[in-house]
Amino acid sequence: MPTSQDKVGELMKILKDGLVITMDRERRVINKGAVVINGNHIQEVGKYEAISHKYPTAEIIDATDHLVLPGFINAHNHLFQILIRGIGENLSLSDWLSQIIWPISSHIGRHEYYLATLLSSAEMLSSGITTVLDSQYLTKDKECTDGLAQGIEEIGIRGIIGRCSADGAPTPQEFWEPVDVAIREACRVIETYHEKADGRVTVRVEASNEATASKEMVMAMANLARSYHIGFSMHAAETPWRVEGCRQKYGYPSVEWLWNLGILGPDVLLAHCIWLNDMELNLLSATGTNVVHNPVANQYMGDGVAPITKMLDRGITVALGTDGAASNNGQDMFEAMKAAALLQKVSQHNPRAINCQKILEMATIDAAKAIGMADKLGSLEAGKFADIVLIDLAAPFLVPSVNAISNLIYATSTKAVDLVLVNGQVVFKDGEIITLDQKELIRKCNNTAQGLLKEVNNEMKLFGMWKIL
Repeated sequence: MPTSQDKVGELMKILKDGLVITMDRERRVINKGAVVINGNHIQEVGKYEAISHKYPTAEIIDATDHLVLPGFINAHNHLFQILIRGIGENLSLSDWLSQIIWPISSHIGRHEYYLATLLSSAEMLSSGITTVLDSQYLTKDKECTDGLAQGIEEIGIRGIIGRCSADGAPTPQEFWEPVDVAIREACRVIETYHEKADGRVTVRVEASNEATASKEMVMAMANLARSYHIGFSMHAAETPWRVEGCRQKYGYPSVEWLWNLGILGPDVLLAHCIWLNDMELNLLSATGTNVVHNPVANQYMGDGVAPITKMLDRGITVALGTDGAASNNGQDMFEAMKAAALLQKVSQHNPRAINCQKILEMATIDAAKAIGMADKLGSLEAGKFADIVLIDLAAPFLVPSVNAISNLIYATSTKAVDLVLVNGQVVFKDGEIITLDQKELIRKCNNTAQGLLKEVNNEMKLFGMWKIL
């Protein structure tokens, strides 16, 4: 574990003598490198011996025999789902939604969302994820967003609230919002929480997907996002039935429909994008639209294999996401990175389909580009937020350390994560979240989850195959 010397400065820290993987433009890898932190930003990156004399009062954190990386960015998630992890196995997306997600979601309120945010964030931080974009959807209680913001602020992760709306079937009517209500509520969330908690909390606007959000809703949310300059997100082309439904309703498949509406652009992030034709891939490329790939969730739900290498060949920026813990069922970026690489290789019968460097980019600098924060996140460079992860190279599964990036993608587990900083503050150390009582949080979440399942089971009789303890 990295050790600290006597702290003689209030704000300055130096991570010293690590193998620093910068992910900057030159993709520099610096042996015996240093990252200088001033408050919540990176001050300087370079060789420790060359820069240490500039900061004689800085706190020293020894990163010897460690990888030093920019924190991973989880560009698509549904944090509340962690309370129903393991429920709904072996169901298709449509059955999973109708039998599991919708019935349980009607019982999720502010307190449940708050606890779920803490628990999901704890798991993510332990796998080196320092930023998450939560697609906050399918709740009746408008204050769920407030619980989400509270959880992000308290645990210390960097969180993007994706304030999401739906107004059509097959989503049950209890979750629908009239467009004017969606606009009003999105404005409230933006004006209350955007760039709060020392910049750790930001907001985007979302429409759920091409099946459950009307044309009017999609256009209203995209226009609202652009009026605030904050970015627009939605699910798109996740399943063949959604694509075909879009074609039947509007005359176009999903992404072509969005293009005809004038939605696509560099401020847009589309989740999944599995079922695309070549024309739609070209439209994404021509408009600079971003995609977030969720490889584990797509396999778990049997959705299909996203044509990621075709996207990359066209210059489309692709980020990585875990998706929610009820469709994954983890929040582990190492798992997502390995799955993304192997899924492309096996589906194309080509071991050269994608390389480790690109996978790491998808979890760091490319993800930062996709969420519109490449000037603030995704690499270790002066002026960016000090969101940093230290990986222990002495972990047995990382020995020998002759190819650090390959080992990072194919061999690393959360057990190797030693230290995580967000905004220059240590939030994970010695296997524990240090901003809260992890054991007490687990107890509360177990009790809350069991209570939710009992309540829904009493009403719907859905869970006969699961024993409720």
